[in-house]
Amino acid sequence: MKGFRKLKKAAKRAGVTWVTAWMVVAALILTGLIGYASYTGVTMVKRVVSTKSGAGLLFSSNYMTTGTLTSIEYGNYSDYLDGQGNPLSTNPTYTMNVCNYSQGDKATWYTSGNISYTVTAELLLNERYTAEEAAALGNNALAGQYKSPEAADLTGKTFGIKYSSDSSFQYFSGSWLSITLPASGTYTLNKSAASADAFTILMDKSELLSNAPNFWIRLTATPTSVAGGEVEVINGYLGLCKNASGDVNWTGVIGDEDYTTKDYDAYNYIISGNGTGTFYFAWDDDKVKPNEFALLNYGSGTTPLATAEMSNWSGFNQYPSGPASVTGGDTWKYLTITVDSSELARYEFQLYKTDGTDYSSVIAGYVDYKFVADGE
Repeated sequence: MKGFRKLKKAAKRAGVTWVTAWMVVAALILTGLIGYASYTGVTMVKRVVSTKSGAGLLFSSNYMTTGTLTSIEYGNYSDYLDGQGNPLSTNPTYTMNVCNYSQGDKATWYTSGNISYTVTAELLLNERYTAEEAAALGNNALAGQYKSPEAADLTGKTFGIKYSSDSSFQYFSGSWLSITLPASGTYTLNKSAASADAFTILMDKSELLSNAPNFWIRLTATPTSVAGGEVEVINGYLGLCKNASGDVNWTGVIGDEDYTTKDYDAYNYIISGNGTGTFYFAWDDDKVKPNEFALLNYGSGTTPLATAEMSNWSGFNQYPSGPASVTGGDTWKYLTITVDSSELARYEFQLYKTDGTDYSSVIAGYVDYKFVADGE
């Protein structure tokens, strides 16, 4: 009550009512709370990459997004050999969806109107024009762009795409490197329900002999008629290569290349690898907060993290034995992920700062990991 009396006296001297003064103070307090909440919450988006393709978009795809998604499928060439080791005629196929709802969330779809769209697929080499090559061709804008394959590059190779219910593929060739579906008209996602179209992409099995894709298929879905005007073009790249045989390993890295020199509100963390085992991701919970919503809802195919185990850091050095650089402590926590690259070879999520200091020189010290391969 003394605080109220002092406030009333101060208001009287200032020529305003004490109620007005109290409202000003309350507003200042509330502003401070909102400012803190907006900083420590999990809604910061500065330089934060979507954790799953098409997340948050009501025109989405597992292989495309508004920010250009790059996807690599991994496999083994031996799966396409017969019992005598001779190559089968079968080439691997992959299903791309295009939906009027956010990936993984059919509960909310685009209801403002039907979405009419086309899909374009372009075959490209995994080789970019240099600045010198672009200048020699008289088109400097080509620098850094992927090259188109020549007919000789496609000798003996088969790549194609089709609407899944169509009877036959449309195939790429040296003279036909871009395919638009449908050949005429558009596809339509109806506003009356959560809707999805499926497309089948055919990749040549020879890609499974390479450690990195030799070709990309650039995919673009372009809305042509949308009520509400809120739907954007989505696109992405799809490539294929082999699993690195015998090299079973998973690593964790901060995904922002310039994180040691620039300070951000949030940092991307990428876990990727080959083979099966258990991956332990650890962080200092006083310094960074993982995007827990993304982690617990992350998933593509058969490896969601819905059962991820969030544990206190205590005892991490004993089980499992932590990396030598980890000292542990009550402020650290760790996450246990059972990894299998044949199901999902990459996880990406965000680490949010807990205060406003410059993290550029210290962020690497707030995270750590350990991978234990199956059988070790």
